[in-house]
Amino acid sequence: MDMNSAEPLFEGSQEMILYAEDGSYTLTDDSFHTAVDEQFADEYGTPEFTERSTILIDGGNSYGVSTVAFDPFEELVWMGNQGGHVTSYYGADMTKYTSFQVHMTDEIRCILPIDGGILILSPSSVRYQLRRGIPLYTHSSANMQEMQCMIGMKNSLDSFLIGGHNPSLVEFNLTEGREIKTLNVGRGGCAIMRQQLRFLCCGQPSGRIDLRDPLSLKVEHSLDTHTGSLSDFDVHGNLLVTCGFSQDQGSLAVDPLLLVYDLRMLRPVAPIELLLEPLLLRFMPSFSSRLAVASQTGQLQFVETVTLSEPDLSLYQINCDSTAILTALDVSNSSQAVIVGETAGSLHLMSSVSSPAFNCFSRPTEVPDPVDTYVPIDIGDSLAVYANIPLPMTNCSPGQLLSDWPEEFLKRRYRRTPPIDPEIFRTMKMQGTIGYAPNPNTKRRNQVAESYVGGRRGGDSMNRNNNNNSGDDGSGFIAIPKRYRKADIKYSKNGLDDIDMDSMNKTGFSGLEATLPNSYCNAMLQVLFFSSNLRQVMMSHQCSGEFCICCELGFLFSMLCSGAPCHSGNLLRALRSAKEASALRLIVSDTSINDANLLQLIQSWNRFILHQMHSELLECKRKEAKTPSFVFRDTDFPSIEIQNQRKRKVKPELTEEIIEDTTKGETDVSKLLGSKQVLGFTCLKCNMKSTKDATVLVHNLMYPNLKGRDSNEITFPEVVEWSLGGSNVTPAWCDKCYKFQPTLQEKQVKTLPPILSINCGNNNEADKKYWREQMDAVVMKALQGSVDTKQQVKMCRYGGACTRTGCRFKHPNQSTDVTGISSHHYQTNSWVPMTLSLGLTAAGKVRVVRHGEGIADAEGEIITYDLYAVICYINDEKKNIVSIVNVDPVDSQWYIFNDFSITPVPAQEAVWFSIDWKIPCVLYWRQRGSETTSVLKGLQISSDVLINVPKCANIIPLTPDEIPKKGDIVAMDAEFVTLNQEESELRSDGKLATVKPSHMSVARISCVRGQGHLEGMAFIDDYISTQEQVFDYLTKFSGIKPGDLDATCSSKNLTTLKSTYLKLRYLVDNGVIFVGHGLNNDFRVINLIVPSNQVIDTVHLFYLPGQRMVSLRFLAWHFTGVKIQEESHDSVEDARAALRLYKKWVELEEAGKTAEALEEMYVAGKSLNWIVPADPL
Repeated sequence: MDMNSAEPLFEGSQEMILYAEDGSYTLTDDSFHTAVDEQFADEYGTPEFTERSTILIDGGNSYGVSTVAFDPFEELVWMGNQGGHVTSYYGADMTKYTSFQVHMTDEIRCILPIDGGILILSPSSVRYQLRRGIPLYTHSSANMQEMQCMIGMKNSLDSFLIGGHNPSLVEFNLTEGREIKTLNVGRGGCAIMRQQLRFLCCGQPSGRIDLRDPLSLKVEHSLDTHTGSLSDFDVHGNLLVTCGFSQDQGSLAVDPLLLVYDLRMLRPVAPIELLLEPLLLRFMPSFSSRLAVASQTGQLQFVETVTLSEPDLSLYQINCDSTAILTALDVSNSSQAVIVGETAGSLHLMSSVSSPAFNCFSRPTEVPDPVDTYVPIDIGDSLAVYANIPLPMTNCSPGQLLSDWPEEFLKRRYRRTPPIDPEIFRTMKMQGTIGYAPNPNTKRRNQVAESYVGGRRGGDSMNRNNNNNSGDDGSGFIAIPKRYRKADIKYSKNGLDDIDMDSMNKTGFSGLEATLPNSYCNAMLQVLFFSSNLRQVMMSHQCSGEFCICCELGFLFSMLCSGAPCHSGNLLRALRSAKEASALRLIVSDTSINDANLLQLIQSWNRFILHQMHSELLECKRKEAKTPSFVFRDTDFPSIEIQNQRKRKVKPELTEEIIEDTTKGETDVSKLLGSKQVLGFTCLKCNMKSTKDATVLVHNLMYPNLKGRDSNEITFPEVVEWSLGGSNVTPAWCDKCYKFQPTLQEKQVKTLPPILSINCGNNNEADKKYWREQMDAVVMKALQGSVDTKQQVKMCRYGGACTRTGCRFKHPNQSTDVTGISSHHYQTNSWVPMTLSLGLTAAGKVRVVRHGEGIADAEGEIITYDLYAVICYINDEKKNIVSIVNVDPVDSQWYIFNDFSITPVPAQEAVWFSIDWKIPCVLYWRQRGSETTSVLKGLQISSDVLINVPKCANIIPLTPDEIPKKGDIVAMDAEFVTLNQEESELRSDGKLATVKPSHMSVARISCVRGQGHLEGMAFIDDYISTQEQVFDYLTKFSGIKPGDLDATCSSKNLTTLKSTYLKLRYLVDNGVIFVGHGLNNDFRVINLIVPSNQVIDTVHLFYLPGQRMVSLRFLAWHFTGVKIQEESHDSVEDARAALRLYKKWVELEEAGKTAEALEEMYVAGKSLNWIVPADPL
């Protein structure tokens, strides 16, 4: 509700505040003003803390909360109640994690979470328990009477002090499970203990606090605080703050002041005055001088112990019962959450952020394993594989199980034996009671015949109209050719290395892997690559944008030119960072890809990628006019300089990519694909007219209404003509009527582009039905006039009982319109022509005809367009998108690009569609003669990428004289993190099979010099910044820790992937030889194709056929005597080790001792079990 334009909700009242349904209000009298505090004259602000969760504890109707504690290791909150019960809650949502009973009658006095579990203190015992709820042991003794508190000792990790309302202070050893010693602390006992750097502070109920030595436990100093009793105190740094009670005329009264003591001078400082009566207090761990103070009536105040200005009032009222008393308070290590417990049995979680974290770096909490569920199996299914359900592992002796039914309720039944082939009976010979016969070879190997119930297979239910449904057997099954189906990848322990790519691609073109999320765009990327003019524009582009789609397309196209299989990982990474792609819902996870509408998704992706390329090129063009030429600097990339990040505007999805000429900018993309048009708008109510110049990158096929018209009259050129220059009526805003009105939109085409991109739609049944009718009409028209098909076809001898697939004869109850038409007719007669002719009239209308037909009213040259790419959606169980591309416009050679499977096909297959499973999505047409014939030299990267680097302690940048040249050695290593977990399944044979490998992301890349006086010194050691969520940092194997890749808090030499990628590309283009261990996997994750003659991999140098691959750690120790990876992996250290190994291999080769040295290495490795021995003590 707009407060400036709101109307009164009630009439007749001029002095009231009117509230609307959404909670906003309107002041009907000008005398009312915004509510302000009269004392300070400041408007009320947004509260820092809010109450996020309130839950009733287990047993809350009978017992109140006695103690609470945040877990410093995991995202857990522990609660103990007055009935001896302990419950833990996970995360900010306070989801119950564990709940168990510790003592039957005594209350829980204190909970102390430690690394291995939790210690729970009751008045007479201490319990050591795992976080999962499993008790380890319980200790009690004569010294354990009315215990109140416990704390860990500073000089021992497994010793704890336990005190209470008795003279004994007990030292308890957790490992041995016994009391080490006891210390007499006097009649007052020790009710509260806090740890400080110099002292162990022990508070007595009388108000005295003893400052003891943490090692000897002797009293060094004593502080007399409150005259009545001590309620609570806390220590942080050099400050000790207390709250308690004072004597007032013989009775106890709450002291309204917090007493503050400086432990350096051991004297009190100025007390703190509060607006509440303090009962409990805790320091905020992340703040050196801030306190959280609570009263017994439910008030919570945050105060500063040291402030130089007037503090802001931070006072809250907890939503608790009016009769309840607060009994417990704790603050999380991150200071983002405060937990409060009260006698009414409720917990209240206060937080300063929407999703608070209890600790800065919590370890994962162990959760119960999910219960395995299996798909039910029909007991009558003869093809069921019962091995899919493993037998349970039971420890009971052989015999009956609890799930076994009594024998009297069971009756054994046997499955009916399938009929035996009569040929076997005819040729069978008997030998006693055993008969044997030769194999009649009526079945294939390992074939199990399907059983059919009721009559012959198929019966009359078969639909024999197979027209364009190639392979349809009438029972709903469609035999899709293998070249169109999604490839079934079986991963091994070596990932994709063991997959025979050559069997799926025998051409010289590069296939794209589909193992990464959002790889559905692979088919579209192949189309863009074989658009030669567009490819040349992308490969010659370079800018400073970190997530530039054009740059990533250029890098990808360079790899596709090599002819080796690759993937589009870096491009997809940039795509995930584009807000426009997320707004258009083009980012689809692996879990939701099966539910996505791929047919519509790929057409939206086509619109997005063309518009994104145009927008990025236009932005670079504008920058070039204002700034000098691009010089590489790491700090130019926006994710490293967070303050200078560029904010992108998210644009809504359009049915056509229309670029208004108000931008007054033209790019190479708009020149290649843009059709300049004048859009005319006429309001059908007031007849107001307006025009607008625009450039259209993608056109949508608009199917005309067939009502009252013979569908045979509609040709594909007519549909294209209507789509390019037709008119339609849609609601639009009229400035004269000042509202939405029916508006006539007309298109006047001014120019035609060299490349014509058309989205086919077909995402609804009406469009698909239209395609079927047009294809049927084309085939029928081709058959008419030559032979009367209705008279030629004979009746089938089997009639309605025919079971033959695609029977060519006529059957009863079958439509005679398409009788005898086989799929061959649909393959040879297509509704979509291979060539179109387009022309413009004087009025700006488009005329489209088949090639060879004339255009009478065309003005100017008639342009011929050849179809060169088709994107099809394959509607099968796994869903797939393929592209059919003419890679050679001169010789017309077509290929199907199905991820990394590439198959040559005839040209006619590109325009053969079966709407049941092969549905056209996108069509690309090219002006004849417009394709480029020049040879592209690729992007020339400057040596500045290696020279203009920021200074860092662990690298020495290259000088201009040190720039590596062709044949120079550079040692390299990389470290990685995983973005998602590997998916695997347990097969029936007990082996673990990988379903989907983990998604790796490069985290650190290091390169060291391979020659010169600085040999072994690093000149590249880049940590790669990432904005994506990391599933596992693999710290044990990578040395990467949480926070190292975060630009906001990392202390490493952080840069972008693109900047480091350009450095490696420069080295590759210069012919540098890389030395490393396992470089093939490194370059694959980095998404860089390096010629094999430029890679020297030590994992293959020190390897004998038929033996195992040897780790770098063992090789470095065995051949060079250097132990690496002692504590964690370091890529610079690994690169140097690989360089030393290569030098050692060269020495062995020159001496002719390589084979002998490898034999000795394998003998030594087997004797040591391939483990590097430890150094002697």
